Amino acid sequence: MTYWARPPELREQAVLFPQRLDEALPRGHVVRLLDEVLGRLDWGRFEACYHGRIGQPPIHPRVLAGVLLYGLWTRLRSSRALEEALQVRLDFRWLAEGQTIDHSTLSEFRRRHSTELKELFVQVCLVARELGLVSLDLLGFDGTRVRANNRRRATRTAEELRRERAELQAHFEEFQRQAEAEDARDEERFGLRNPKELPAELRNAQQRLQKLDAALQRLKDAGRDADATSPRIPLTDPESRVMPNKEGGYAPNYTPTAMVDLGSGLIVGADVLGEVNEDGHLIPACEEVQAQLGLPAPPPVAADGLMATGANIAGCEERGITLYSPVPVPDPASNPALRVDPSQPVAEKDWERLPTQQVKTHGQSQQQLDKTAFVYDAARDCYWCPLGHALPYVATTSEASGRRRRVRARYQAAGQSCQACPLRARCLRGQAKGRRIYREQYDAHRERHAQHMAKPESQTQYARRRHAGERPFAVIKQQFGLRQFLHRLQDEWRWAALAFNLQRILSLLRSRAGPNI
Repeated sequence: MTYWARPPELREQAVLFPQRLDEALPRGHVVRLLDEVLGRLDWGRFEACYHGRIGQPPIHPRVLAGVLLYGLWTRLRSSRALEEALQVRLDFRWLAEGQTIDHSTLSEFRRRHSTELKELFVQVCLVARELGLVSLDLLGFDGTRVRANNRRRATRTAEELRRERAELQAHFEEFQRQAEAEDARDEERFGLRNPKELPAELRNAQQRLQKLDAALQRLKDAGRDADATSPRIPLTDPESRVMPNKEGGYAPNYTPTAMVDLGSGLIVGADVLGEVNEDGHLIPACEEVQAQLGLPAPPPVAADGLMATGANIAGCEERGITLYSPVPVPDPASNPALRVDPSQPVAEKDWERLPTQQVKTHGQSQQQLDKTAFVYDAARDCYWCPLGHALPYVATTSEASGRRRRVRARYQAAGQSCQACPLRARCLRGQAKGRRIYREQYDAHRERHAQHMAKPESQTQYARRRHAGERPFAVIKQQFGLRQFLHRLQDEWRWAALAFNLQRILSLLRSRAGPNI
């Protein structure tokens, strides 16, 4: 008699009444809830993509989508890992109803149904809204950084691409001469020649030449072809850009974005950008959510301070979008420059409280009076300095700034006023004889937005984005393990957003807590 417990039966033992697959999975397992939710969705768009008459009967798209979504929940993202899980894990076998699905079927399904996936994502958002889980009273917009499927060192500048192409072109021509000479000898000896088939060396060189030409064309389209110091462009994943990593350093990355309903924490809009800053996508994201969910007006949106650009503030005003985003403007109560009559000087006892900024002049840092220490007078179209001297309008300049044009009006004080000013050392830089102030085309919008954000109710609304707005990125990157794209990035991010939404919906339904939790 042995001490250790014996198995109820050997693995090789034949059984008369085999256990059902449904009995092998606990009744309260989360995969049962996922299957129930997926079973209530409309899969007509997916089903319409299949012929329906010819070929072997296909696996229903609900099953394939369920495997992909549940794979994200369990940090299994690659199609080969999912194929193995369908063979050895009871939860995956139960979800697929015992069907064996190879990795190529899963990969092809993920590749083919981009449009249908987007419609399924919107359908889940609409279902959550009908269940009363989505309030849409306030949205939160933010972005993160996800690695591209490109090695950090597999990048080139325009000059490196041109040099590499010239070297490869020389090798290609040499290979071509050798191949032609070999073909001539073979034809003379045997009368055999196949001009349509290139040797392996020529095929490989030709493919690399095409790849380098495409990379150079992308640089040219971006306006960086003539600049030898232009940013590096990735070769394997050319749509990505070399950006700072969240963990430090630089590498080819993407910027995925999410528009979140802050009441429920559900993602109602998702996109992936091949650029560093996502601020230019704020207004298009709001309009896309409005169109997809059929809203009569765009909901209010909260975003971090990087989104409070002049273009975004002005665009939100034009479209009736209430934006909650902090701007770097001093509190009016703590700024002595904001006085009733700006033509009168600020009291000398308050000079030390005037807002300043740190600037560098000839490599040396100094504190200079900030622009907010000067008061704009719209009636006279001039600025007033802290000592009550006017800075009249001089000229307007326009210059390119990234993808936009920067229009600035210049206001300048008279030289004699600044020469005798007791604040001269803190106001002028270097050998400047008079202080200049520039007013950009969006400064009036920023001032109105600063007044709007100074209200207590605006601060309360903005504080709501702190947790709900950041939670989707934390779950997708940490729990789902999506820190680097493996497939088509747009679809992969939308699959992750859909998986997050389904997980969040199940959590809300089980807690019965409603949208505000």
